[in-house]
Amino acid sequence: MENLTQYLDKSLIPLEDKVKEYLNIERDIRLLDVELLSLQSMKSDFDPEQHDLEQEIKEGHNDLNDKEQKMADLLSKYSTLRSELISMLPEKNRFIEINLGYGPSMVGYFTIDHETRQPLPEPVLRVVH
Repeated sequence: MENLTQYLDKSLIPLEDKVKEYLNIERDIRLLDVELLSLQSMKSDFDPEQHDLEQEIKEGHNDLNDKEQKMADLLSKYSTLRSELISMLPEKNRFIEINLGYGPSMVGYFTIDHETRQPLPEPVLRVVH
């Protein structure tokens, strides 16, 4: 019978902490994105179809306000955490069970699309919680 408490292994705590930090940054990005869109939609010339915050940040516009700068910082940290998590995972194309505080969760990075079996241009990090 398979060990059903493998996710409670103490050696996984650094990975679990990193996943929690990653998920918190992801949540902060979503909340800030909603706040930015709300603020920007109050402008009379706002067009959501034409607005691409990530592209503006990448191009380095000098007129970023505080919230947009915070978004740029969060996106940078998110990317760094994603890379760190990928490097911490022992295997690619396989989930690892971890404990995020409410039972077993899974994290893994994948280089092959599970439906088409084609290689992906960059690894995809997946967290199931």
